[in-house]
Amino acid sequence: MVLQRAPQRAIVWGYADSFDAPIILTINNKIYRTRTSSAPSNSLGEAMWTVTLDAQTEEGPFQIKVTHPLPNGTLATITLNDVLFGDVWVCSGQSNMSLEVPGMFNGSEEVKNAGKFPKVRLFTASREQSDIPLEELLNISMNWSVASPVSVATASAVCWLYGRMIHVELGGRPIGLIHSSWGGTPIELWSPPDALKECNITL
Repeated sequence: MVLQRAPQRAIVWGYADSFDAPIILTINNKIYRTRTSSAPSNSLGEAMWTVTLDAQTEEGPFQIKVTHPLPNGTLATITLNDVLFGDVWVCSGQSNMSLEVPGMFNGSEEVKNAGKFPKVRLFTASREQSDIPLEELLNISMNWSVASPVSVATASAVCWLYGRMIHVELGGRPIGLIHSSWGGTPIELWSPPDALKECNITL
């Protein structure tokens, strides 16, 4: 995983079964405290929590640990390992962004050499649509993965080439690439209902 580096402040969030429960997040010897919402925040009836981290200038890797007490008295813990801070980019569009690395010119070489760039991390959203804006994805096609011949073999070619090139040009800065594209989709399908209503557009 890659989170946005300074001067921006990355936001870490999640859900818990308990309402108005204490949440403790620890990263790089810094402790953050917050509470879950006092009412259900998603369709599963869970409570949401958010923590805004301090602006991070070090790239890591870091471990993020989140704990909160359960109603039965035990302590639930979630741990994220190998978290880097760098630049995060969203790669979206139509078929030109959907084209995968093996389909591009010299794609086999890109796949073979992908392991040389372990600070480039990739994430791909599944192609599932919703008629209403959502807080989180309906599904994930590829969880955060270190660049490797396996992960890059299914990555967007444009997204990968852009990320790899700026990673090198910026002296090896960690790069996070979030891929969400769908060939042939008009911009209206990516727009929230309220924005379409303001423009008098109906689908």
